[in-house]
Amino acid sequence: MEGKLYGSVLVKAAQILDVLGDGKSKTIHEVSAATGINPPTVSKILTTLVYIGYASKASESKEYFLGTKFIQFSNVKTDITSLIEITQPFLELLQSKIDETVHFAVPRENEVVYVNKIEPKNQNIYMTSKIGLTRPFYSSGIGKAVLSTYDDDRVARYLATAKMTPFTEHTITEPQQLMAEIKKIRKQGFAIDDEEQEKDMYCVATYLKQASITVGALSVSLPKFRMTPAYRDKIIKELLAVKQKIEVELN
Repeated sequence: MEGKLYGSVLVKAAQILDVLGDGKSKTIHEVSAATGINPPTVSKILTTLVYIGYASKASESKEYFLGTKFIQFSNVKTDITSLIEITQPFLELLQSKIDETVHFAVPRENEVVYVNKIEPKNQNIYMTSKIGLTRPFYSSGIGKAVLSTYDDDRVARYLATAKMTPFTEHTITEPQQLMAEIKKIRKQGFAIDDEEQEKDMYCVATYLKQASITVGALSVSLPKFRMTPAYRDKIIKELLAVKQKIEVELN
């Protein structure tokens, strides 16, 4: 690039946001190690990012993650606020049928962003996910559900450029294996995340369409030890039933 960049702090802020963009919350020292920016500068920039909504801070762990401000930059054509309002009662219905964590997410480039989350009412183990958190297409059930709705050319472009870094020993990291998974999802109408994004966690997800546009996806997530074949079948049944109700409302 010719000439001197204006506002080097903006470049540093972008580097910090890129590090937080992998969906895992991080401490100041972890961000510093990943970016090469010294901890005091990281701290100052993160404080500013939290203030303007581009980052959030967990009060207990003092870790940082992407803020909800990023939701407004989603590439979906439908207004996010309207989508949340429309889907909210259906998510509550699903949660009442299955007392587990229910997520609603929207696609953004090569990832999904959680825009709504309903916690279980009678469980003592909760998901660490937060509104505003991002997940890659390849490693999450909700991401794979969205990816399955794209045509083969778009999926091929994604597979050619995506850095499929493993989150666990079960993460799919081979393009051919992910393509086979995509074909399976297209056939059955739902995606499974079996400890691929987070160890000991299981997720069933499906996409939502308005006309021919994929506007989002919803999922049911739970600790794997609670999953049985019968419970899995029940979750899939209730999830797809709610998907159908939402799409009727959207269309």
